[in-house]
Amino acid sequence: MKVYTSDQSSERSTSERVKVGVADYAVTESGAELVTSGLGSCVGIALVDPVAGVAGLAHAMLPAASDGRSQTDGGGPGPSVNEAKYVDTAVGGLLREMVAAGADRSRIEARIAGGSAMFEFNAGDGAVGQRNVTATKAVLAEHGIPIIATDVGGDHGRSLSFDVSSGTLSVRRAHGDTRDL
Repeated sequence: MKVYTSDQSSERSTSERVKVGVADYAVTESGAELVTSGLGSCVGIALVDPVAGVAGLAHAMLPAASDGRSQTDGGGPGPSVNEAKYVDTAVGGLLREMVAAGADRSRIEARIAGGSAMFEFNAGDGAVGQRNVTATKAVLAEHGIPIIATDVGGDHGRSLSFDVSSGTLSVRRAHGDTRDL
């Protein structure tokens, strides 16, 4: 099995359980499980082509790459920008790697989780969790990817387990219950 990740190494072999870190994504094939933990205001984006058995999972921190640019870096998302950190670039990276692994874009579907309001304060443009969810829905719509199920919002953390073979995203909430999407 080959796993394609956002860490800029071309490919790596792995066991059947693939851990996706914060500001990271991975793409793999049937027989694997993609997992991530520590989703608070971050959003987990799970994509799958159920026919090809190719899936990807991203753990994005912020809605847009422009949120991470400083005013002194020239304003562009150059090579130093981690595309997995941002919803708008993570989706594109996932889709690119999934197609390279044999997925057909027309069959890809999404499940999303996270986007909690983990803090009492909001920025002037809204809580980052809600902005992440809004950005995820917008970017997926731009790419024509239907959202099959969601578990978003609230004020609790989540951990995700994505079974590539079944396309089931299990969401374990910090207060103890688990939902399958």
